[in-house]
Amino acid sequence: MPTLREQYQATLSRAAELAKTATDEGRDFTDDEITEITDLKTKADELGAKVKAADDAQAAAAELAGKSAAPVAFTSTRDRAEDADAETFGDAFVKSAAYQAFRKEHPAGVGQGTPVNIGRVKVGSLPEWFARRKATLDTSVGRIQPVRMPTVDMVDRDRLTLLDLVSRGRTDGNFEYVQITGVTRNAAIVAEGGLKPTSDMSTDIADAKVYTYADGYDVTNQLLADAPAFASYMNNELSYSLDNVVEEKLLNGTGTNGEPRGLLNTTGVQQQAYTAGADPIATAKALIPAIRKAITKVTRLPGGQVTAVLMSPEDDEAFDLLQDANERYYSGGPFSTGPATIWGRPRATSERIAPGTIILGDFRQIALLDREGLSVLAFNQHKDYAQRNMTYVRAELRAAQVIWKPNRLVVVKAGTGA
Repeated sequence: MPTLREQYQATLSRAAELAKTATDEGRDFTDDEITEITDLKTKADELGAKVKAADDAQAAAAELAGKSAAPVAFTSTRDRAEDADAETFGDAFVKSAAYQAFRKEHPAGVGQGTPVNIGRVKVGSLPEWFARRKATLDTSVGRIQPVRMPTVDMVDRDRLTLLDLVSRGRTDGNFEYVQITGVTRNAAIVAEGGLKPTSDMSTDIADAKVYTYADGYDVTNQLLADAPAFASYMNNELSYSLDNVVEEKLLNGTGTNGEPRGLLNTTGVQQQAYTAGADPIATAKALIPAIRKAITKVTRLPGGQVTAVLMSPEDDEAFDLLQDANERYYSGGPFSTGPATIWGRPRATSERIAPGTIILGDFRQIALLDREGLSVLAFNQHKDYAQRNMTYVRAELRAAQVIWKPNRLVVVKAGTGA
């Protein structure tokens, strides 16, 4: 059977033969010749593409064969394919070329006064950070168990937090967007000759700016030189540090003085008031009907959903401790680890919310958009750390936060007009 290259050459030769015949005879192409030449052109294009692909494949195979005998040299540059090499952010840092060079230069550790400056190392992206979070309950399918048996629930489910609820994505920089704060639906049947109704949509132009979320922690030089221990320490501290600062700005950011605008300072978020009780338990009882009213404020909107109810750890505790007249717990009680819910919606906690304040709604309307991913720096040119054999480790995340539809969220807090 002829090879691809032979078929390609035969096709080109036949086309050249037809052209020469018409030229020698001083005439135009016949109808049959036009049809044949059109078919030959299509066939030549297809065979040419296959020949090129075969040549490229042969060149690639030769290149790979040449590399197979040489050891692979790893560098500090990490692409998406290398993300599987390190299971955690701590592992990514201690496996980086920058950290390995530091270890090689100081095999016996860092002495007093030795300058430490491990350059910026990218350890992952925002989606990878979220993927490594231990979110154990899908808020879209959170359900109360239909049957409760008199036994211990052995399923271990962590409490949800704000960062388990928000959506995430990517951005290439700052941008403006239309923030929908409210919609008034005026659709109606119109009689002949009557005026057509107009629905009103309240909007604001909001800025989505990229900010640097950063936090740092102190380590000893001995810990810094111990790669496995430092990786473990970093995994815990990196998660806590960034969770802490990102959650703070998502909720309480003022929108001024170089920080983003958080949910509690955003125009268009709905409000639901209630009258607080004399103690946490009484307040929890007063919150129950207020939360149900707030749920209606969201679900009455077209497409409105309540994905979770966010509250302080103190209020979460008060709900768990609610009892009936016979001192039976309304919740699962002390021997159950089932999903914590209120009015069928998952309960989530945040240390950044004051006791007595509840936030509920569609938390997917809050988005954290990755700009540069996560990076870690370590240096001791900080205070008197060089003298004290200490190193400052800083974790940074470059991202923007947006709230697409504020009216899909409700803040329940004590006040008048309950």
